Amino acid sequence: MDIKVVGITLPVMEQALLQARDGRQHILNEMSKCSPPPSKSLSPHAPLIHVMKVKPSKVNLIIGSGGKTIKSIIEETGVDAIDTGDDGTVKITARDLSSIEKSKTIIANLTMVPKVGEIYRNCEIKSIAPYGAFVEIVPGREGLCHISELSSTWLAKAEDAYKVGDRIDVKLIEINDKGQLRLSCKALLPDANPESNSKQETSSSTKEKGPQKDDLIKMTTRRPRRKKQSEPSGAETATAKTFENSTAAPATSQGSETAK
Repeated sequence: MDIKVVGITLPVMEQALLQARDGRQHILNEMSKCSPPPSKSLSPHAPLIHVMKVKPSKVNLIIGSGGKTIKSIIEETGVDAIDTGDDGTVKITARDLSSIEKSKTIIANLTMVPKVGEIYRNCEIKSIAPYGAFVEIVPGREGLCHISELSSTWLAKAEDAYKVGDRIDVKLIEINDKGQLRLSCKALLPDANPESNSKQETSSSTKEKGPQKDDLIKMTTRRPRRKKQSEPSGAETATAKTFENSTAAPATSQGSETAK
């Protein structure tokens, strides 16, 4: 303090400052009795701002082509604005907490990193093209299920099996360089021809067991052949008798000539 009065001593100044402090605290206590206590929660009409981080490479998925995706999120959830930064910062401004939670869920689904082999149940078909159907695996994230992957049988058109609004189970089988998802419904379907498979398995097992049966047949047929080789056959016996008769005929004729 800048005091130029010569008659005021240090003890007097110390007592004055202590008395001023007590007076200030008394005034503040009286003011707090009249003013309402601070609110424990924000008013439902107070604007809310939520900041979240995503991968910088996923920001384009939130914006979409020409801002189509981000506009649809704002219209669907009712938030006031969604601002994105190049560093992956996403700022959501809304008037209520429920709309912020909805937009957070959609953005999280858009920026998620799906893995090949994952199965998604009860997914809705959003649109159908001549080459397949676009299926929404999570809110705001769609993938293509090619016509060859829609059914285990051949389809001329995708409309022959499904229509827009149908719900199917799909499996993620591929993610291309652009981040587009390729889905398959056929991978989750049971085999359409179980009987043919069982026949193929039976034939293959028969082929495997075939050589063993042949070997057994050969082994059983060799033994009687060896026994028959030791005994002369009927044809050989007839030949031997013919040979003996032919040799005996000249001898008989010679004896008759001698007798004469």
